[in-house]
Amino acid sequence: MNEFVQSIADAMSSSLGAPLAVFLLSMIPIAEARFAIPFGISMGLKPFEAFGWAFLGTSLITPILLLILIPIINALSRTKLFSKLGKFLFDKFSKKSKKLADDDAQTDEKPRFFNKRDFKRMGGTALFVAVPLPLTGVWTGSAVASIIKLGFVKGLIGVVAGNAVACAILTLIGFLFADYVNYITLAFFIIAVIVVLILIVKLIIYKPDKTAAEGGAISADTDAAETVTPNDSENHIRNNSGSAANDKKE
Repeated sequence: MNEFVQSIADAMSSSLGAPLAVFLLSMIPIAEARFAIPFGISMGLKPFEAFGWAFLGTSLITPILLLILIPIINALSRTKLFSKLGKFLFDKFSKKSKKLADDDAQTDEKPRFFNKRDFKRMGGTALFVAVPLPLTGVWTGSAVASIIKLGFVKGLIGVVAGNAVACAILTLIGFLFADYVNYITLAFFIIAVIVVLILIVKLIIYKPDKTAAEGGAISADTDAAETVTPNDSENHIRNNSGSAANDKKE
């Protein structure tokens, strides 16, 4: 197995060059820096070089993901051919963002660009991305930031900060266990394949809740939009009715 991983690393290094290979691999979902950094070290890069190219790749794709990932998923949800896939992906990202969204209650703080709630959600997003495991990278982190409506700048800060920590952890692992880096690379690859297979099986058996999925997709289309619940609608109607009654009395 060690020779197999090394032969693939040598082939990619000779065809693309190790820096470019790491840079491109780090942009691929599920793999990201978790696979790119140990693989870069297997291709002969020094740990800090693998860190730099992987961090650059994942960081450059983050602002793009923050802008287009959820809108693309929403667009897929509204198509006939890819509706199930879009709703499945949105549902997965929504579940991962639930803990952060639960803390997103309104406070008495005066509106400002950065407040205590924003720092808390940015920290939560960063911690989520910082865990160097599949499905906790910049792709999922960007989707989570979009769903909880963290905003572009705040989401970018949270995701990139968490990504820096994850890349540093992986680089440290590659440095401390340099003699076993091929096995580490293979382990991450196997985990990624297993994750993909599990996701495919879950997609096949997935039965979307049409009302919930459509409502969620619409609410996440725009960062500025606010989620409206049935209770909010009832309260709005009562308030309008009360205002009208007061106007008549006057």
